[in-house]
Amino acid sequence: MLLLADSGSTKVDWCYIDSQYEQTRFQSMGMNPYNITIENLHKEIKEQVIPNLPKMYANNEVKPIKEMYFYGSGCSTPQKKKEMQDAFKQYLPGTPIHIEDDLLGAARATCGHKSGVAAILGTGSNSCLYDGKKITENLPSLGYVLCDEGAGTNIGKLVLRNYLRGQFPKDLHEEFRKENPGEEADFLNRLYQGEVPNYYLASFAKFAISRQTHPYCYSLIEEAFDNFFKMQVTQYTDYNKEPINVVGSVGFHAQEVFKDVAKRYNMPVNKVIKAPMDALIEYHLTK
Repeated sequence: MLLLADSGSTKVDWCYIDSQYEQTRFQSMGMNPYNITIENLHKEIKEQVIPNLPKMYANNEVKPIKEMYFYGSGCSTPQKKKEMQDAFKQYLPGTPIHIEDDLLGAARATCGHKSGVAAILGTGSNSCLYDGKKITENLPSLGYVLCDEGAGTNIGKLVLRNYLRGQFPKDLHEEFRKENPGEEADFLNRLYQGEVPNYYLASFAKFAISRQTHPYCYSLIEEAFDNFFKMQVTQYTDYNKEPINVVGSVGFHAQEVFKDVAKRYNMPVNKVIKAPMDALIEYHLTK
């Protein structure tokens, strides 16, 4: 019996696998320890996770789940890992609980047991060099204000900046204006004074990605991906001796542009997936 979780800031995808390899899938609210209070974390586990787990009885006692692997954003430091582990232990006594960073989850999902460069290209971005067992090199992601090259926040920033500066071609300018009515002050107030500005910025990436065959939108996405390779991937030792693998909605939906940019850096693109759960299941069942 195995319990897997892929956690972002907005939602967690769960999969419980029983001894007959039958799967039970469900979702809960995001459990990034930087974004959720301890009280709300306990509430979510108690109300949304535990009730979805089948109770297995042996000698009239609940039989513990064999192992739990939780791959989550915000779970890279020992302190945050311990916070998450302590919370789950209260509800899953006797179960070995492994709390891991979402980047290791991306590496295991895309590279499996082989070495390679693994990347997350979703709302935010991150990357690493992976030897088939563990992450050997990783640059700090530093978030959307400083970095997030190639991510939705990065592409969205380019889209919004160029629109507000009047640099869009006329056809795209009109399309953007109709889809996103408002004056400059409306956008800036929402960006600098509203909640979750990273998600607000990332929402504009959809405009370019949905029009990626348009030369101007292609160039914006290309610029973001080129910065991703330049500022992240090329910093790893012998980076172009390994294939690159990607997980995340931005990388998935704009993968043709990504592959074009990867060619310039002499890097073969191996696996590109939107979400890691199916591949994580395969990884752990073949482990």
